[in-house]
Amino acid sequence: MRLVERFFEDYTVGEAQEGGSRTLDQSDISTFAGLTMDFHPAHMNRAFAEERFGGRLVHGVLTFGLVVGLTVEYNPRAVAYGYERIRFPRPVLAGDTVSARGVVTELREHRRPGIGLVTKQYTGTNQDGETVLSCLHILAVDRRG
Repeated sequence: MRLVERFFEDYTVGEAQEGGSRTLDQSDISTFAGLTMDFHPAHMNRAFAEERFGGRLVHGVLTFGLVVGLTVEYNPRAVAYGYERIRFPRPVLAGDTVSARGVVTELREHRRPGIGLVTKQYTGTNQDGETVLSCLHILAVDRRG
C-alpha cells in the first residue's frame, strides 16, 4: 500500500490505472457466504451449479468488492461518494482470475465548493479477457485551497 495525496485538480479524464488480479477459489466463496449468510446453491452446491452454470459461481458482490479493492486509490484526499450502474455481464466461477482496471471518465463540481467529484469506470475481466464486472465509482476529492 502506497499513500498518494492528490487533489481534485490533479485528475485528468482518460487517465487509467491497472489494478492487478486475483484468482478466486471455493474457499473464497465459502468464506464470503459465511460472512454474508448468502448460501444460494449456485455458490455452494456443486451439482446444482455445474448443471446450470458450469461450476460454482462467485458471488457478484464478492466480484464487485475484489475489483474495488484491486483498484483502490490510497489517497487521504478522496473518499467513496457512491457507485452506479453495477453490472455483471458474465459469471465468475471458482478458479477464475479477475483483473481490474479503472479509468477516469468525468470530473465535475459539487455543491460544496471544497470538493469535486471524480468518476472512474471500473472494469473487471476474467483470464480470457471477458468483462465480468462494470461500474462507475464516484469519489469526493478535496480541492486545493
